[in-house]
Amino acid sequence: MLWKYHSENQIRCFPTLVADRAFVAGCDERLHVIDVATGRQSADVNLEAPTGSTPAVLGDMLFVGTEGKTFFGVRWSKPEIVWRYQPAEHSAPFRSSAAVTPQRVLVGAQDKLLHALDPKTGTLQWTFATRGRVDGSPVVVGDRVFFGSADGRVYALDVATGKERWRFEAGGPIVSSPAAAAGRLVVGTSSGEVYCFGGR
Repeated sequence: MLWKYHSENQIRCFPTLVADRAFVAGCDERLHVIDVATGRQSADVNLEAPTGSTPAVLGDMLFVGTEGKTFFGVRWSKPEIVWRYQPAEHSAPFRSSAAVTPQRVLVGAQDKLLHALDPKTGTLQWTFATRGRVDGSPVVVGDRVFFGSADGRVYALDVATGKERWRFEAGGPIVSSPAAAAGRLVVGTSSGEVYCFGGR
């Protein structure tokens, strides 16, 4: 073992590693930025509520949601909170980890919506409604975002507009995140099935 870092409460997310830093958000309501070489904390941000979602990083910005029904855009190099996003209606915890592109931050929530935000400002660009919670993380492939919902469906949307491209009735609730590689999309359901999508 090279080092050990101690936080004040449970950590339920995966660490995010970028270059020489590890980003960890936890139930102590803090975002910890840790030097991978030494294990020392280089920055600390108050997220105001516990979180179990994994931070997403794009450049010097980090994106993470909390149980406090708020989604944050954080400039980790300062560190400072650049923006907060709270849905105007049906506010609910963010347990999904975000998928990030230079134009969109895409994150699901327990309000049954997929939210698309501007990475620079946190301004809402669009939402897409499902009939169940969206706790799994979306995945972006090209100009499409794919995700599952507790309503038992897999959805494919246009990243820019939120327009639905297709959906698949998987039957069982989907709380996990899809995985994409080599032209294939694979997703599992709570009823035990694993589905693979892609060209033959």
